[in-house]
Amino acid sequence: MNELLALRLALIAIVFVFALAVAVSLRGGLAAPRSAAAAPARARQWRLIVVSPGETGMAAGVEFPVAGSMTIGRDPDSGIVLGDPSVSARHAVLERVQGGWRLTDTGSTNGTRVEGRPVGPGGALLRGNERIALGAVVLRLAAP
Repeated sequence: MNELLALRLALIAIVFVFALAVAVSLRGGLAAPRSAAAAPARARQWRLIVVSPGETGMAAGVEFPVAGSMTIGRDPDSGIVLGDPSVSARHAVLERVQGGWRLTDTGSTNGTRVEGRPVGPGGALLRGNERIALGAVVLRLAAP
């Protein structure tokens, strides 16, 4: 009888240790990199930085790495999701072009502005450090 109880307790302990090891492993895999080498890598890539978050629930300073062509909007399928009611579902497109980035408004309700000027049908060429307003949300394009 005592042997059976000891075996049951050992099995429970093994299951508990396994579950703990899995939880620690998953948490470590989902955590942001904390090494000193990770910060310079992030600084070498283009990114959009939230200046004024509007009603997104984000904090100012949140960064989004940008690459290739990305849709910006409220739609969950967008490359950059901004959950503010003043931002259209597919508000704008940011794409890498020769000499910088092209920002194009996709017919949004509240428009897209760069440095306070409306983005026309041909889009706006960005070279870095511009302030971009999508509805009430303001972002800054940061160069590497």
